[in-house]
Amino acid sequence: MKIDLEELLQTEDTQENKISFADIKKVVIDYASYIWSKKWVLLAAGIVGVIIGVINAFIYKPTYTATYKFSIESKSSAGSGLSALNLLAGINSSSGTFSGDNLVELFRSRSMVEMALLKPIVIDGDTMNLLEYKILADSSRLYCDQNETKEKLSKPHIATLCDVTFPYKQNRDSFSRAQDSIIKVIASGMMQNDILIEKIDKKLSYANFSVNSKDERFAKEFSASLIKTVFDFYLKSKRENAQRNIAEFQMRADSIRKELNKSLYAAAHYRDLNMNPSKSVLGVEQLKYQTDIQINTAAYSEIVKNIEVMKLDMAKSEPLIQEIDVPRYPLANDKKGKFKTGIKYGFVFGFLTFVVLCGVHFFQSLNKNDNDNFVE
Repeated sequence: MKIDLEELLQTEDTQENKISFADIKKVVIDYASYIWSKKWVLLAAGIVGVIIGVINAFIYKPTYTATYKFSIESKSSAGSGLSALNLLAGINSSSGTFSGDNLVELFRSRSMVEMALLKPIVIDGDTMNLLEYKILADSSRLYCDQNETKEKLSKPHIATLCDVTFPYKQNRDSFSRAQDSIIKVIASGMMQNDILIEKIDKKLSYANFSVNSKDERFAKEFSASLIKTVFDFYLKSKRENAQRNIAEFQMRADSIRKELNKSLYAAAHYRDLNMNPSKSVLGVEQLKYQTDIQINTAAYSEIVKNIEVMKLDMAKSEPLIQEIDVPRYPLANDKKGKFKTGIKYGFVFGFLTFVVLCGVHFFQSLNKNDNDNFVE
């Protein structure tokens, strides 16, 4: 009987590579015994995690969120019979340049953010702008006395918040180079991290606008300032073209009114000087004055009527901006509960310690097997 040595070796290798349920049970019991022997280490890690979590929740400064929800409804002036007059005056009856997505983009404009930051706020009887209040609320000048000398020595050409202030009622055009740089950096940082504007649905005219800040009062006051700044700019832009054309028409009306008054006085003066009605030439001259009066009267009446129609059309085409939801105290925030945070940190620390202990035991087992094989 011939025995194939190669098949015999392959069979033995296959049997050695098979893992039975008993082997798995043995490994589980081994690890369980090891972990149980380290139960005090796991408990200590969990307690440390709970303590760290409670401390973290205690010192954590929550972020407050002020959220507005508003709608924009553009009134159409179509059907008013004024299209020819609008074209004559240069008034656009459509939704205009700043509407829809363009209005949303105004909230991301740096100039709008800077204008809102320069609006006033009253703190304990003192009036300051929101920019100065934000600097104080963020404690940006907290270590100025300690670091001022070091900064001056290391970077004498760079201005810092310790050197620059933003007085209330200072004209924006009078800002120094350092003031311009700082307000630009602050506004850009807020646009990237603290200001969120989004349309709920592209088909709808609703939008959400929110401001995040570590200071609750700043979040509410700045959000109100920014939304008012944007809305005022939006409405001003919508009205500006129509008002400019109305003013031009008003100037024409005033000019025609002056000519009409001149014609009236000239006709009356001519009648007073020429009392003899027998001369035909006198009647012709008087008829010419009367014609001028009739033309100027008709022109003046028509242009005054058009001015009133333009004002009415402008009022009809002005969009309606309505605030649906406004922020109220207390603002929404991500404040951490001490109990939940402690449990969460305790579980995480305990789990990480469990993983580390399993890894340590695994490498210890490998070293033990290698030593046993070396002895054999």
